Amino acid sequence: MGKPLPSLSKQEPTSSSPEPPRLQAAQPAIATTSQSSVAVEASDAPAAYKFSMFANARDLIAGARAGMGASWQRLLHKSPIWQRSLNGPAPDRIFVNPRSFHPKSIAEAELLIMGRFRLPGGDATARDGSPFFIKPPSDEWAESLHSFHWLRHFDAGGSEPVQEHLRQLIAHWVRTHGTWHEVAWRPHVTARRLITWASFGRLILANADVLFRSRVLLSMARQARHLLKTAQAAPAGLDRMVAAIGLVQSGVFLPDGDARMAKGLHMLSEELGEQILPDGGHISRNPETVLSVASDLLSLVDAMTQRDLIVPVTIRRALDRMMPMIRFMLHGDGRLALFNGGTEGVGGWPQTLLSYDTGRTRETLHSAQAGYHRIACGETLIIADCGAAPPGDMSRGAHAGTLSFELSAGDERIIVNGGTAPMKGAAWVQAMRATAAHSTVTIADTSSAHVVNGAWAQRVLGLRLIDGPTRIEHKRHENEAGILLDTSHDGYTKPFGLVHHRDIFVAHDGNDIRGEDRLVPRGATSSRRFATRFHLHPSVKAARGSDRKSVVLTLPSGATWRFGADAEIDLADGVYLGSGDAIRKTQQIVIAGTTGTEPTTVKWALKKATGIEAGASI
Repeated sequence: MGKPLPSLSKQEPTSSSPEPPRLQAAQPAIATTSQSSVAVEASDAPAAYKFSMFANARDLIAGARAGMGASWQRLLHKSPIWQRSLNGPAPDRIFVNPRSFHPKSIAEAELLIMGRFRLPGGDATARDGSPFFIKPPSDEWAESLHSFHWLRHFDAGGSEPVQEHLRQLIAHWVRTHGTWHEVAWRPHVTARRLITWASFGRLILANADVLFRSRVLLSMARQARHLLKTAQAAPAGLDRMVAAIGLVQSGVFLPDGDARMAKGLHMLSEELGEQILPDGGHISRNPETVLSVASDLLSLVDAMTQRDLIVPVTIRRALDRMMPMIRFMLHGDGRLALFNGGTEGVGGWPQTLLSYDTGRTRETLHSAQAGYHRIACGETLIIADCGAAPPGDMSRGAHAGTLSFELSAGDERIIVNGGTAPMKGAAWVQAMRATAAHSTVTIADTSSAHVVNGAWAQRVLGLRLIDGPTRIEHKRHENEAGILLDTSHDGYTKPFGLVHHRDIFVAHDGNDIRGEDRLVPRGATSSRRFATRFHLHPSVKAARGSDRKSVVLTLPSGATWRFGADAEIDLADGVYLGSGDAIRKTQQIVIAGTTGTEPTTVKWALKKATGIEAGASI
């Protein structure tokens, strides 16, 4: 072993502890620093991030051209010429109803019946009966509404009155938006709507009158023809993947679909090659996106199997790669780790998908392309982010969480990242992308990567992540004592002249975890404030010791872990958005200090207490 495993030793603290950052309850800000903590020197205050037009000129030009092309296409698509091109014979039936593998909720169905639409992008109530009269709280919410993806929740229980209510909503959409609507007819929205209507065709068409049935089938045929011409124009990433899958599906479940199926399978093969990495991760690095793509692919396999069609090997190989990645990102509670815009996911969703795992691909402890490490010792599990931001458009939902990690013991989460809450609106989603919302080190209240700012730049490029770490190193060592993960990133080198190194050691029994964070100067000219944060899951009760250098963590099961450090520790307020639709109060352990001309080191440890040790201090 080229490097000894780290151990906590008795030594003088190498960092001091000012008042910790605190979350402001009135607004979705990550952290603000008290007046006393910014009194070191003026240079400690983070400067406003400035987007460089020159450095990003190529992307801006490409984005501007794409925007002009999209504007022209919108004019074309609502023109009489385009609308006439969508005319054609009306199908008399849907050949198959593909199974939906996306999670369903009776509780959500009940809210929808009452007119409350909690969708990605916001929460709105239809007080006049139809949600299509509502002013959308966001563009994302409008896409979710017009996709009809929410229709799946009614599959859990669809009585005749419920079916009639759904038929009325669909009939209203066909009357008001069935010809053209700027949001509703976007390629990926159209694709999702076609998939959903076909998957739940029995729910909406059973016992329906002939006129309603013919109007719905005619609308689906027009939408399929539109998708055939526009699928390639869908935004890069998951949206384009959905458009490709929807195009293939429309060729499977609707008559006269050979051309759509052929073009869709070619497009899907290209998207799977570009988006699904060799280790099974998605290029966005979002674990939940893997679940979504796998669900849609399994639905496509089901539809093709029902039609006795041959499933292309590219689809089966993609699923074979993705299944081990799904298992890789699961905590002991059966839900996902929180990285890069993903939520925990709905309970049972991963397990449903994993029941289709063929086992042809071996599991790994290191996701080389997606950029994650997994350390499993005894009942203890650590999942760490050791990857760079996704490229270009693929980073629009990525987080500045390099070298953050999550820790669980059995089915109980202990240290987490903040997560995201798409149903709570864009402000919370963007706030939770900051480094301070992750269990890692933040320097001068500044994230290790930045979201594009400036109204015009955001309109052209979207909220992509830029100027993040370019050099990330990670090595895994193992011997008879345990496993050591040795990592570093240079995300703070350009603004502050500092490199962040993080070592995490886990003993083989999982009961002893030791860590070390080092901030090494690389051209630094002044001292900087920093904070090492460990966000706690809301179910964990934390009590700081009288020495101010230890914290006792009590889990719901009664198990006790003791966190200790060689510097003063503060317990600060925090928020947890892991479920994606709720904001929960929690706490975070904060070790704060100031860098100097020499490397600054913070050592910390977590040990599981047993018996009499539970009442002792570290």
